[in-house]
Amino acid sequence: MAAPDPSPRTTTRDPELGFPPPGEVLHRLRTQRGMSLRQVAAECGLSVSFLAALERGETDIALERLGRLAKVFGHDVGSFLGFSRGRATPSLYPREEQETFERAPGVVYRLLRAPELGYQVVTGDFAPHSGLTEDLQHEGTDLVMVTRGTLVARYHGIDHVLRAGDCLQWAAGHPHTFRNDGDEPAQMVVVLFSSLY
Repeated sequence: MAAPDPSPRTTTRDPELGFPPPGEVLHRLRTQRGMSLRQVAAECGLSVSFLAALERGETDIALERLGRLAKVFGHDVGSFLGFSRGRATPSLYPREEQETFERAPGVVYRLLRAPELGYQVVTGDFAPHSGLTEDLQHEGTDLVMVTRGTLVARYHGIDHVLRAGDCLQWAAGHPHTFRNDGDEPAQMVVVLFSSLY
């Protein structure tokens, strides 16, 4: 008779189940928020040992327990498992809590970070005859919309005049910058599909 294999066994997960392993989702969300297993356990009423086994893929989780776990991170079961991008409760980002900084003389940026969604939103206010003093270049994609006034978006050496309501998208790896050549204030909203700030 052969001796039993002492190495731990990991079960192969059926990819056709159609959802990610809950333990992997738990680990990712917990790590993003800097939470320990003990903190998560205290909030959802499940044991630390159970949550650790779930993260390692050694156990499964019942729907009711999954709902309690998802609630810790502001999700419902569907959004926790990625079936919807929204959370179970709205995320409020009060204006006064958004990071504000002067990007250049006469240019004020307001930054909204949404790490769980994988993007950042920047609002840029440009005083008349102001602009960024250097070219920007970073990974990812930018989606730019002018919400007030007129801005010149310079991309890869070419100027693009954008009026309120105009929108453009570009690969952010090429040099780009913004300026307000007019006599009126201007504003833009940029969605950065990478972490720049």
